[in-house]
Amino acid sequence: MDKKIKKAGVIGAGVMGATIAAQLANVGIETVLLDIVPPELTEGDKKKGLTTESRDFRNKFGRNGLEGALKSKPASFYIPENAKLISIGNLEDDLELFKGVDWIIEVVVERLDIKQRVFEKIESVLTPGTIITSNTSGIPAKEMCEGRSEDFRKHFAITHFFNPPRFMKLLEIVPGPDTLPEVVDILAEVCEKVVGKGIVYAKDTPNFVANRIGTFSMFSVMNAMIDLGLTIEAADKLTGPVVGNPKSASFRTADLVGLDTLLHVADNVYEGTPDDERREMFKAPEFISAMVEKKLLGEKTKQGFYKKSKDSEGKRVILSLDYETLEHTPQEKVKFASLEAAKNISGTGEKIKSLFYAKDTAGQFTFKTLAETLIYSANRIPEIADDIVNIDNALKWGFARKLGPFETWDAIGLGKSVAKMKEAGYEIPAWVDEMLSDGKESFYKKEAGALYFYDIPSKDYKEVPTKPGIILLPSLKDQKKEVAANTGASLIDIGDGVACLEFHAKMNAIGEDIISMFQKSADIVNKDFEGLVIANHGTNFSVGANLPMVLFAAQEEEWDDLDWAIRGLQDSLMKLKYMDKPVVAAPAGMALGGGCEVCMAADCVRYSAETYMGLVEVGVGVIPAGGGCKELLIRNTEHLFEVQKGGIYPKQIEMMPFIARAFETIAMAKVSTSGQEAVKMGYLRPTDKMSVNRDYLIEDAKKTVLAMNIEGYVPPRPKNEIRVPGEATFAMIKLALWTMHESGYITDHDVTVSTKVGYVLCGGNVLADTKVTEQYLLDLEREAFLSLCGDPNTQARIQHMLTTGKPLRN
Repeated sequence: MDKKIKKAGVIGAGVMGATIAAQLANVGIETVLLDIVPPELTEGDKKKGLTTESRDFRNKFGRNGLEGALKSKPASFYIPENAKLISIGNLEDDLELFKGVDWIIEVVVERLDIKQRVFEKIESVLTPGTIITSNTSGIPAKEMCEGRSEDFRKHFAITHFFNPPRFMKLLEIVPGPDTLPEVVDILAEVCEKVVGKGIVYAKDTPNFVANRIGTFSMFSVMNAMIDLGLTIEAADKLTGPVVGNPKSASFRTADLVGLDTLLHVADNVYEGTPDDERREMFKAPEFISAMVEKKLLGEKTKQGFYKKSKDSEGKRVILSLDYETLEHTPQEKVKFASLEAAKNISGTGEKIKSLFYAKDTAGQFTFKTLAETLIYSANRIPEIADDIVNIDNALKWGFARKLGPFETWDAIGLGKSVAKMKEAGYEIPAWVDEMLSDGKESFYKKEAGALYFYDIPSKDYKEVPTKPGIILLPSLKDQKKEVAANTGASLIDIGDGVACLEFHAKMNAIGEDIISMFQKSADIVNKDFEGLVIANHGTNFSVGANLPMVLFAAQEEEWDDLDWAIRGLQDSLMKLKYMDKPVVAAPAGMALGGGCEVCMAADCVRYSAETYMGLVEVGVGVIPAGGGCKELLIRNTEHLFEVQKGGIYPKQIEMMPFIARAFETIAMAKVSTSGQEAVKMGYLRPTDKMSVNRDYLIEDAKKTVLAMNIEGYVPPRPKNEIRVPGEATFAMIKLALWTMHESGYITDHDVTVSTKVGYVLCGGNVLADTKVTEQYLLDLEREAFLSLCGDPNTQARIQHMLTTGKPLRN
């Protein structure tokens, strides 16, 4: 079946339905969003003059859902304009719109009878071959499609998105009893490559994979907390970032999900799995029922395990729940020797290992909760999934964890941990015991650059499937594809004549090591390769300059060294910009400061959808000095002077509005909330392309390099006639800054820094319409940067950023 998904329908405009529709629109899929007609007119409707026949009334739920998605934080849309791809309606008047869609997703309330009625209704207008899926979190597929036609059943499956759909990678696909294999293949292909999800193939069992194990783990944490007399906040500290989980940890996550939702999921498992050996774990502790009675449900009722409040001085505080009294009280300071020790250990796996074997209360808590979750996960194969890879991926992608259960088990040492578990009285799954007896000491192993997992049926290792189009740089290094390297970066041969420059410094901050690799890579690629990709697998592409180095040089007044370092960055990025071969940057995550400037120096950018890009230097009291000011000036003004029918735009064209846009972007340290927004801001060009699924980003960038060569790549020529607005426009910028300062909006130091930004963007003390070179602008950037580094206020800002991780607010 060769089917493209060009248009989709979503039934149910609640939070989940509307945000799924938003993600479909983000990736260019035109979407119809329908909900029920409201049961009756409200007083507000009557005041507006609406009747039960008014479209505004009948489409109210759909409109409210779309408006909610537009207002949601974090944002559901990459850019608000994407909402134009969504059309709203209702299930009574607009059902015919579903005739023209390729895929319909049901996202209504979790009740079997309501879902069945919805499916009966839409089947009356279905075009044969239309794919229908449900976003249910636990209702069996076989029950939902009972009574439906053969064509419906063959094209029906479950596609379980996780909230929020834009950001959570996991999508569980669960086929029904009659689902065609090619339907599953189409869903997997579209959801992975177009919608950007990570696919886990689950069985048709209660709550599938992630929620089944995740809920068990949550209840295990609750019970261990009670048994050991820990507080809510202590349990969260022990189940948060220190063990590779998000900052929301356990109870903050429960508040976000909603306690009623959590209990619904747990009840679903309890009722649907009578043979589960740990079924009783899904019965919530007594205090949870009391919380529900008191409406302590979490975010939706403004109080749950935590509550926002104000102290006696009016300052905002977050109180935590005392689960014995059900009163919210000030949080207690959490301090365990093993926790403090773990924080100072490098690597998530080593941190977990340290806590797991610790003897104090924190260690006992970690041992108990982790042992129970690991054993429970092992006992769920093949009930909920066929292998450990699907279970690990589900927990990582569904709950943003760094390690899945079996990866965690490897990290703490399989043999040693099993011995400890047995000593504590736990029963180890037979297949794990058998695996150890057979001399196999880990669930995963690496050989010759390939990753293998232990396969239970064959009782041996199998290679973890790698899909075509996914380039893994560590694997290529294992295969001896590294061409050059130092402590901060590596140049790797990624095949077909293309090399990849990978950063691997801490936070991928750009220091002397990475700068030297820019130079070396340019020389090697010009000689031996057809093009260069700049990319890495880090959480962030690059957070910018090496601030400790800048601060040290400034404090020691080593101005020649600092000048040399900045000049080195400028020269390196200019060398990349004017290489003989095409250069494609492939950012993902944060690309800030120097990271942004690297992308701006490339011929083309293949960006991840979740790219957060900005020139943020003013936040620490300096200005962009690696070409950022220069590039933003060029990008905002070059179109003004393009040759048009018979000549050039008039010399007297007013540049101020375009300079103001660049100035505001830099002076306000604006950061995009998506790759598409980076295009709107001018950091990226409209011709740059997006990859929604980051897994394919490096391969997509490589293809871009190859395509540029096929089309006949010609290196760009240096820009030696850049028009600048000069002193008059600079005077207008200074007047605006003076006005803001007099009104109390900005500080003296803000004026100093922003004046330097304006000076560079206007081309310095020159007349309007003066033509300058790129090197001239780079010299202005560097001089401004160095002068600001000597300012004590700038040094204080840099120190504050290094100490707190946040810019100093005056």
